[in-house]
Amino acid sequence: MVEMSIFTDLALRFFYWILRFLLSLRYRIEVEGLSEISRDGKKGALFLPNHIAETDPLILLRVLWPKFRPRPIAVEHFYYQKGIRFCMDLVGTLPLPTMDVANQWKVRQVAKLKLKVLEGLEKGENFLIYPSGKLKRTPEERIGGASFIPEVLQEDPNVDMVLVRITGFWGSSFSCAFSGVSPDFGKVLWQGCKTLLKNGIFFAPRRKIKVELVVAPEDFPRKGEKKEINTWLEDWYNQNGPEPLKLVSTALWKNEVPEAAPTEIKKEEDVEIPKEIEEEILAHLAKISGTPKEEIAPNFHLVNDLGLDSIDVAQLYIFLEERFDVAGLSPGSLESVRDLFHALAGIAEGREQFEANEKKSKWPRDPLRPPPVLGKGETIPEAFLNTCDRMGKTTACADAVSGILSYQKLKRSALVLSLKIRQMPGDKIGVLLPSSVGAYVTILATLLAGKVPVMLNWTTGSRNLEHAAKVCGLETVISSYRFLARLQNGDMGKVDDLLVLLEEIRRTISFKEKLKGAFWSLYGANRILKKLPRLAKPEDPAVIIFTSGTETLPKGVPLSHRNILTNQKSALSCIALEPRDILYGVLPPFHSFGFSVTGLMPLLAGVKVCFGPDPTDAHALANDIEHWKATFFCCAPSFIQQLLRVARDEQLQTLRYVVTGAEKTPDAMFDAFEGKGIAVMEGYGISECSPIVTVGREGEPHRGVGKPVPGVELCVIDPESGHLIEQGQEGEICIFGSNVFGGYLGVDRDPFIQIDGKKWYRSGDRGYIEPDGTLILTGRLKRFVKIGGEMVSLGGLEEELIPLCQKEGWAPKQSDGPLLAVTARGWESEKPEIILFTTFALDLRDLNQKLKEAGHGRLVKIAEVRQLDEIPLTGTGKIGYRHLDNLLEQS
Repeated sequence: MVEMSIFTDLALRFFYWILRFLLSLRYRIEVEGLSEISRDGKKGALFLPNHIAETDPLILLRVLWPKFRPRPIAVEHFYYQKGIRFCMDLVGTLPLPTMDVANQWKVRQVAKLKLKVLEGLEKGENFLIYPSGKLKRTPEERIGGASFIPEVLQEDPNVDMVLVRITGFWGSSFSCAFSGVSPDFGKVLWQGCKTLLKNGIFFAPRRKIKVELVVAPEDFPRKGEKKEINTWLEDWYNQNGPEPLKLVSTALWKNEVPEAAPTEIKKEEDVEIPKEIEEEILAHLAKISGTPKEEIAPNFHLVNDLGLDSIDVAQLYIFLEERFDVAGLSPGSLESVRDLFHALAGIAEGREQFEANEKKSKWPRDPLRPPPVLGKGETIPEAFLNTCDRMGKTTACADAVSGILSYQKLKRSALVLSLKIRQMPGDKIGVLLPSSVGAYVTILATLLAGKVPVMLNWTTGSRNLEHAAKVCGLETVISSYRFLARLQNGDMGKVDDLLVLLEEIRRTISFKEKLKGAFWSLYGANRILKKLPRLAKPEDPAVIIFTSGTETLPKGVPLSHRNILTNQKSALSCIALEPRDILYGVLPPFHSFGFSVTGLMPLLAGVKVCFGPDPTDAHALANDIEHWKATFFCCAPSFIQQLLRVARDEQLQTLRYVVTGAEKTPDAMFDAFEGKGIAVMEGYGISECSPIVTVGREGEPHRGVGKPVPGVELCVIDPESGHLIEQGQEGEICIFGSNVFGGYLGVDRDPFIQIDGKKWYRSGDRGYIEPDGTLILTGRLKRFVKIGGEMVSLGGLEEELIPLCQKEGWAPKQSDGPLLAVTARGWESEKPEIILFTTFALDLRDLNQKLKEAGHGRLVKIAEVRQLDEIPLTGTGKIGYRHLDNLLEQS
């Protein structure tokens, strides 16, 4: 058994007797077979009960705790529920991930939990595990394809097992007998408290509960397959047939019971979908279930009849989205084959919108809000603390999870969290979080702790994550369970071993640390700065961002406090923001623009900001902009195009400014927004430049990517000789200014050139500068290939092919994402080939003929056309050329 402190033991004893007393007020518990269960073995045992009501774990703890002290396994959403976590941890509860969204991270958490259970059994620990993994929805217990217990038995078939059958709960308010879904535990518990009060506490009618315990008999199929084990358990739990509905009055003096008829929650009518789609769905189900396609009927239950487990069902959600673009289905909405057909017919119930508490969040009035001004100071902590002093109790930021925070609360949260981050190993802290209040509180707390945040990009795969962690020597990566649990691809590789979750950090914050942070938050900026463990200097790194890695492995870019603050000040001078403005920040923090401009800048300048976690979710973007009444929005063109496709005019009516970059902005986007009275400004930025280099100005004609922001100088050089070339001629763009970084991290490459005594950053971008200072970009240097001694611009060819294909009717006039991408095979060979990836059908011979007619010589010839469902994008909205090159290497 696990050793525990005297304090913990006393707390457990106290908790047990309080629990016993409270349960006695509402339940009469009859126990059968407990005395026959031995605890003589050195190894622990599994207690396997059926699951009827949300309170049956409490009944089981009351019955089993004195003799066995089992550790419960609870589903994650219940484990992390506020208000009961302390009790959960007190009895050693372990969380089990739910598979409403399946990803590699969750699969690994289940594997880790299984390993922890097996190790605990060897040490003599007992575990309380529900084989079904969920509350039963019908009078019979159904386990279906649940796999946890069969997998444990596969590892250790000789483990001691005690079967537990509970009866008497079907009809309880804590069961699914009336709604068919899990009840709201908090609401039902409150109703139960009111029932006790109106009956004088001690006189409420009791529900009779029977608990039967039996050691697993010899005929239990310990070495059987999953279906055999689960069927055996179902038969044992349902030995006496379906459990009858049992209603207990809520009043002593009269029969006051809820309506007995369960609510019909399922649509049973058949729908018509194209025959070929139905055949594809049935074939997919046959493949993952092992059931012949001809035997699968619409009324088949995915779990009970087809034997799918929670991971299989979760993968169906992903299959529907990726294959048929059916997104936004509520967890639990797919239970039968018919539900799949309903989803494809567009009538499936439930789209995930704001939760009830999120809908209620409204901006408080700030009638005396000061105008936006970047906080004074040479470092980010100094600027932040001075801004907090200036803004006081005015609103700082909001999102759907954290709600609305004032500057006072934001300051307190960052200071308290910084105390925990101080204790973490290493002088750099990885941050793996989406755009959110939690992300920027973590970033500010890391800086206040005297450490450097390293922003990690989860969209580029485990290889790049491991590369970033190795380059920075990371020992800790802060993330969030809520975030990781919803990632479609949660493969973190070795970084998974470095993860520390915000939910766990908050739980370990002591009262003393909360009190210390609260007191600190009452001090002014100067006094707090003196208490920080290390005062940063302006030239010290404030963050490490990694390049997008569209063409090579990502490079570490350390940006100093001076780099970021001077760039933010320059950017603010180019746009007339007012106290009433609200910035909507949805770009991820690993994106340099997301980190600095849509994340930190509004917090440091006193601009109200609301955060959204996913720039690819166009419906959520439209809903957020409407709900938070955003006036200022920054995003990549591909994401904005999706927004324009789904958003209603009234959802965007509060917008005043849209800033776009990362890829060329289509003229149609300018027209669409300007037709709504919204100013669009296209800019150009680079991670190495903190990131803003140029931006268009409001009221000026759209041309190129705008003019340099104040403090930034541009020049154009010949990329081969390094010599300056005349204005108006095309060459490599070079950048000088206090926003330019000092050099890559861990990379032996000098990206600078000395010109006239200044160190200029060589951007790798081609373009030219017009007489009025406007920058015109023409492509990437690396996006050129030498054919027959001539340099061919793949970027330029890409831009030329789009209107050509649209003019010929080969490509659609509008698209949610890029229509095509051009790359090459054999870049360094004597005869490289140009490869075209498209999202539409295209005849290679016709295309090359049109290129020839357009004046291209014989050198510009497409060698191959490959059609994809969509052109891959990086997490920052750029075309993923490295992914396309990998496809070529694999072929």
